[in-house]
Amino acid sequence: MAMHDQDSIQKMQELAALFFQKLQGTIQPEGEQQLEAWLLPQTEENRKFYQSLTDQASIESALRSFYSVNEDAALKDMLTRIQQGSHETSTPEIITEIPVRKTWYRYAAAAAIGILIVGIAATFWLTSRTGDDQTDTSRTAHYNSEALPGSDKAILQLEDGRSILLDTASGELAKQGETHIRKNEEGVLSYDPGNTGADTAMVYNKIITPRGGQYQVTLPDGSKVWLNAASSLRFPVAFKGRERVVELSGEAYFEVAQNANRPFKVNVGGKEEPMQVEVLGTGFNIQAYADEPVRAATLVNGKVRVNNGNAHVILQPGQQARLKELSLTTASADLEEVLAWKNGIFYLQDVNIQNIMRQLSRWYDVEVVYEGNITQQFVGKIPRTMNLSDVLKVLESTGWVHFKFEGKTVTVSPD
Repeated sequence: MAMHDQDSIQKMQELAALFFQKLQGTIQPEGEQQLEAWLLPQTEENRKFYQSLTDQASIESALRSFYSVNEDAALKDMLTRIQQGSHETSTPEIITEIPVRKTWYRYAAAAAIGILIVGIAATFWLTSRTGDDQTDTSRTAHYNSEALPGSDKAILQLEDGRSILLDTASGELAKQGETHIRKNEEGVLSYDPGNTGADTAMVYNKIITPRGGQYQVTLPDGSKVWLNAASSLRFPVAFKGRERVVELSGEAYFEVAQNANRPFKVNVGGKEEPMQVEVLGTGFNIQAYADEPVRAATLVNGKVRVNNGNAHVILQPGQQARLKELSLTTASADLEEVLAWKNGIFYLQDVNIQNIMRQLSRWYDVEVVYEGNITQQFVGKIPRTMNLSDVLKVLESTGWVHFKFEGKTVTVSPD
């Protein structure tokens, strides 16, 4: 991919939103005019691309080409995975709820256009080719392994040392003191503290998501927490005293139950680079992976105070506190990017390949090795529901990067 192709992806994303509205029949007159203005000077190949968005045979051919598969079973599986992925994601500027009456191929086209972007540019090229549906075996032979996407799985460590595998457990899991610990039918872990007395000893549990896992827990006060892969949360089975304190490593999104008389605090970073987020009732995300260069707390709604030793900042909705080398700063945040993991998306906004591979390593539980230097910045959105080999193919479509996938190791090199 040439540099000007990467520079044009933003424009292609805007066009994709209009394409999607066109498929739904919700496009406004000004949107129609923008599409017509784009189409007028285009080449015959680009016109064919536009027509293919509403043509079933062309869509099937484009998806086959994009994923380098010809087998009908593989195509059906990919279309199903794309459809499932778009149900579980939230990209409001492109993906919206589609009525059941819409045909499957329009749905697949919209998903392919709306989600699979490093992305729209790659889809644009492949659907505007001359129609040669030959499988390029040279681009697929280097995938000798496969890694499925992560799923809801975690381990619960109880105070007495017992461990419970949450992805296979169900119903009432344990009772600690007066607190009942349950996993409901939706797979959410929850705590009912009962009539725990203030004079009883504090009892702690810890929920741990492995690489390739994620999980949701409802804390004893009703606060909800979504844990990303390779993360952990330590918390009391019943909150007591004047504050509610939990300890996080990795990444999590919090929706805190309001209690003005008992602030909610999240401690991250340990003794070496501590950071504390203090809230009353709010929604916020904390990213504190040890292998990331920056720890970040991002406020979605409400108000939070972020502390680091003697320094502190007060965040307003849409702001982010960033801790790097003991320096605490604030900046505006892209909430779609910050919450993408929770909404089932890898959101790539001018990020380098190392950033991308750290995300993939945690979600697919693989090791990454680099051979050579890749300097380009990537832009796009890719569903976390895709198999790893499919994600790698999307990234390779940029023409900037090449992967070898053997066993549990992905080797990254310039293309």
